[in-house]
Formats: sequence, structure tokens, C-alpha cells
Amino acid sequence: MEVDFKRLVAGLTLIFILGILFAVVNGIYTSTTNQQLPLIVYGISFLSILLGAFLVISFQWKINRMQLEKVLSILPREERIIVKILLDNNNQLEQNKVVVLSGFTKVQVSRVVQKLVERAVVEKKAMGNTNLIVLKL
Repeated sequence: MEVDFKRLVAGLTLIFILGILFAVVNGIYTSTTNQQLPLIVYGISFLSILLGAFLVISFQWKINRMQLEKVLSILPREERIIVKILLDNNNQLEQNKVVVLSGFTKVQVSRVVQKLVERAVVEKKAMGNTNLIVLKL
């Protein structure tokens, strides 16, 4: 799963703002009580941030998976099989291995891959005697 650069910057900015808020709250707390915030407050905040990040990533992964299933359901059977093979193999695989795993002939795989390239679902890169098929989703 790729992380969107804008979301990463937004997340880091929010964490930075949270740090500033902690400094302000600590300053106010220190000036009124002559003590610093207890260390446990920082620990709980840090754990909350980690838990929130984990939940966001988990739900984003689930949403991406559901969207991918919808996309796969509209593809023709042969294209769906090849995309699933690519998904199961780290989103890329040599074309000759796709032939073996799919059970299709070389010509069938070549035609299906060409259709997927035209739809911008996969990218085909020359690699010696075969091609590397890379999923672009």
C-alpha cells in the first residue's frame, strides 16, 4: 500500500501542531501549578497517536481492498485472473511465469496483457527474453 504524499505531509503537520499545543498547555500548567505536566500525559498522547495511525492505516487498507474487489468484478474473466496473479505476487511478475500460473497459452496471456496495458491497468517492461508485468493499481 502506497502512502499519499499529501496525506503524509498533513499527518506530520498535525503531529507538529499537537507538539506545539502540548508546549502551550505545559506552559500554562507550569505557570499555574509551578510543576510540569506529568510524564504519563505524554505517554498516553503518544500511544493515542500510534493507535490512531494504526486505525487509519487499517481502514484505508480495507477500503482499498474493497475498491479493488469492485474493479476486479467488472473485468473479463481472463483479465481478472491475471490481475489476481499479479496481486498475489507483489504486483509484478515475469510474463512467462504468468503463463504458467494462469494456465493460459503464451498467445492468450500476450493478448490479455496487451488489453490491460491499453487500459493502463498494467505496465509491460522488456526484460531479456520475457516481459515484466507490473500492476499499476
